[in-house]
Parts: sequence; C-alpha cells; structure tokens
Amino acid sequence: MKKQGKIATGVVSGVAAVGLAAWGIGMAGAANSTEWELPGDLVAGPAIAEVDPSTGSEVKTDRFDNVQKKAGEKAGLVDEETNKNYFTIEVTNTQLLGQCTSRVGNQKLKPMRTKFLVLDVEATLAASVSSKVGGGAQELYMPLVAEAFSVTTSSGSADRNVTSETAWGCFDDSVLLPPVVNPGQSVKGKVVLDVDALSGKVAYDPEDNGGWSWPYGG
Repeated sequence: MKKQGKIATGVVSGVAAVGLAAWGIGMAGAANSTEWELPGDLVAGPAIAEVDPSTGSEVKTDRFDNVQKKAGEKAGLVDEETNKNYFTIEVTNTQLLGQCTSRVGNQKLKPMRTKFLVLDVEATLAASVSSKVGGGAQELYMPLVAEAFSVTTSSGSADRNVTSETAWGCFDDSVLLPPVVNPGQSVKGKVVLDVDALSGKVAYDPEDNGGWSWPYGG
C-alpha cells in the first residue's frame, strides 16, 4: 500500500525548484513513491530567508535553524511570487501541568519527567499545495504528532525526547490535535509533551533540520 508523503520543511536550491519560500524556511517536494526519503539537498538543513514576506520584519533564527516566533505568532510556508499561504502553524497557548486526565477513564496521569507541556496548536494546509509540490492531494500531509516537536531549554540545549506513554494518554480524542493536516484542512487541538525544562522554547521541526519555535514557561 502506498504511504503518504509529507512535505519537508527544507528548501532545494534556494527555493527556485518549487517557487516557494517559507516565513523563514523554504518548502521542498513531496513523496510519490512507496518509501519517502528526505531529498539529499535538505540533509544539511534549510536556507533561511532574511525577511518575513508577510510582514517585512527581520527573520531571526536560533542555533538550530529554527525561526523564532513570538507567543501566538503564526509560522508557515508562502509562495514567494503570489504571497499565497500554503501551510500555516501556530502555537496559540502553552501550559505546564503536573497531571492530566486520562483519555480512557477518569484517572489522573503524571508526567514521567517534570511536567506535561500542553500546546494549543492551529494548522492549515491549502488544497492547492499539490499543484506546487507535485503528487496527488491524497499523498500529501504535514505531521502534527508530538514527535514533530522539540524543546530548547534556557541553557540552549535541544531536547527531542519529549514523548512518553503518559503524555500520549492525556485528554479525550475530541480535544487533541489530529496526527496530520491534509490538503484543504484547517485543524486545531492540543499536543501533550513530557518535558524537564520549565521554560524555554518549543519548536515545530519534523525533519530536525530547522523549523519554527515559540517561547513557553516563565
């Protein structure tokens, strides 16, 4: 059975290949084969735009090539010629919890590390994205699972080990973010991470080669 292909958050040849630029990061092709692999051009990490085309403001990145966003500020991918948004993602709120209600039953679950970091996330993927990156709409998606996120602590170290069995068990399915956003969809919901750091930045970086980050904690 053919697997879905996800859209990489990197850039090929300075975005000329697909004519898409990100709000700090470019966009590459999607898979149309049974096994999706990240294009070799992207292994070294994405190119970084100097100016956000939607606002004209300077783009700032951290040492992990994550574009730094303010709390509640949208990130995404935009056509550099038409300024059309093809993918947007926003962490609208963050909350640190010492326990959560299980999705099965009413028992309370505790983090395996220090706290649960609960993210309220909104994301959209344009129905027309396949016309830009190739492949059928049924083969394209952007991942929204907990594994697509990481945290950067106040000391500056990155931690991608943010999942746990108890974090996965938090909350009813009706309030959780779906695992992917498909073309033509707008979704919102909660993502639960299990973290040690009580403050820092949380990044959406599914390929671990540059994404976007938002502050959380004190």
